[in-house]
Amino acid sequence: MAQFDVHSIDGHGLVVNCQSDLLSDLRSRVVAPLRQPDEPSVSQSRLNPLVTVHQTEYRVAVQFLRAVDSRQLGEKIGSLLDYEYDLKAAIDMVVGGL
Repeated sequence: MAQFDVHSIDGHGLVVNCQSDLLSDLRSRVVAPLRQPDEPSVSQSRLNPLVTVHQTEYRVAVQFLRAVDSRQLGEKIGSLLDYEYDLKAAIDMVVGGL
């Protein structure tokens, strides 16, 4: 499970793994949910980067970061590595207020 891989979670929606690969030995993963762009819980700001997975647009709801047991995650269905800069900027905004 690499950083920025996209997985289904318990069959209910998609999440992106935001956890550093340096912590891959842990059984937990820090993830952020992918939400439809028009959902009220996400905004059109850098806090919620707009990404595309299999020709479908989502906003990453970084404000809802959470730790989950890695066994809750399904198979990898995509990667958001191309959005690394935007995702890290959003995480920095939540954690450091930057």
